[in-house]
Amino acid sequence: PDCNRSFEKPTKPCLNYHIGICSAPCNGKITNEDYLESIEAAKEFIKNGDSDKLSIDVLKAKMEKASENLQFEAAAKYRDRINAITKIKEKQKVVSISYKSQDIIATAFLGETACVQIFTFRNYKLCDKHNYFIEGFTDKTALYAEFLPQYYQSKTEIPSRILIDTNESFTAIADWLSNKANHKVDIFIPKQGEMLKLLNMCLKNAAENLSEKTERTGREMASLNELASLLGLSSVPRYIESYDISNTAGDENVAGMVVFKDARPYKKAYKRFKIKGFLGQDDYRSMAEVLDRRFTEYQKGADEGFSTLPDLILLDGAKGQINAVLPILEKHNLDIPIFGMVKDSKHKTRAIATTGGDILIKSNRKCFTLITNIQDEVHRFAISYHKNLRTKKMLNSELLQIKGIGEKKAKILLKALGSISKIKKSTVEELNEIKGITKADAKAISDFFN
Repeated sequence: PDCNRSFEKPTKPCLNYHIGICSAPCNGKITNEDYLESIEAAKEFIKNGDSDKLSIDVLKAKMEKASENLQFEAAAKYRDRINAITKIKEKQKVVSISYKSQDIIATAFLGETACVQIFTFRNYKLCDKHNYFIEGFTDKTALYAEFLPQYYQSKTEIPSRILIDTNESFTAIADWLSNKANHKVDIFIPKQGEMLKLLNMCLKNAAENLSEKTERTGREMASLNELASLLGLSSVPRYIESYDISNTAGDENVAGMVVFKDARPYKKAYKRFKIKGFLGQDDYRSMAEVLDRRFTEYQKGADEGFSTLPDLILLDGAKGQINAVLPILEKHNLDIPIFGMVKDSKHKTRAIATTGGDILIKSNRKCFTLITNIQDEVHRFAISYHKNLRTKKMLNSELLQIKGIGEKKAKILLKALGSISKIKKSTVEELNEIKGITKADAKAISDFFN
């Protein structure tokens, strides 16, 4: 039992009994004979799977016999057991293969820490799993070139196939393994079907194990590895910078830069920019100016927030924004992957933009969630800076000219009413009802605007 119930004397059954996942031995709802039969059936299934003693046909026959004898409760139990075995068998198909013997190897990265996960299949079944943590690598090809010979050096049983999550063929290693095993050994990446699903499962396991070691969540680790695979990056983008432009018809033209470190917002490195190079609205020129200033600061080395180069840059925009920024990277002699984030007509994240077209990401759930979070965060950060500047401009242009109204009372007015136009339309009585605004202030405001 997974509860803390005592079996020495009958107690009231818990919720598990009422929802049908416990036979309530604590309350005597099941006899010793039936309980032991359940135990033996479970042991038999674990040892031998769908054996003669526990075949679906045998259970169906017992269920029908119980039903004929009007033992409907017993029939229901057999029915539930049939359903449970069917579900387990369906799950077992995921870890069974049509090829007799092979290894599946996948690796997840976080910075220079890697987790190599290995699934060992023998006699068509998954029989073992191992994972290894390795430091000092950011590239799978270099890691596998060193890891594979070391791993198989002491192995006496080498499979005919090794599936791996990189396009590198490792011909020399495959030839060495073939000589060692006295049979041909192929190393390759599956492109589709059952084997690709197993490789993705292996990669997910690697991400989860790495997550536990680095105290990151499995979802975040999986999203970074999925993003790297989707964009064809040689290493996992641990440090991502994202940019967005915000203005109102060219007025108060600003930009926001947010940083995601290990798939989480790293607010210490956020930056704001005022567009200085021109007046008016031009998102392409604005984005180019911002990136130019950012990497100029990096080369100066003065600002700690600009001292780290990103592994990946994501722009809020499409192909036009990317093309506007590429010359800036060339100017500063930087080789940083850069992509855009595209929204649909409802302003929801739809795809990742490249210079050659869009990559749809909705089917890649973890990656989609990460990109959506980044796009929403950079938009929020940029637009909040723009709104703050507009508010200050409104304060300086009109409200602060009113006798007795300072910056504090001006903010109170804007917070209460939302805009200058509503303040202008308010009566003395309405203004005086606002906490912090005296009757004299209310009269002064009304007189100023009317």
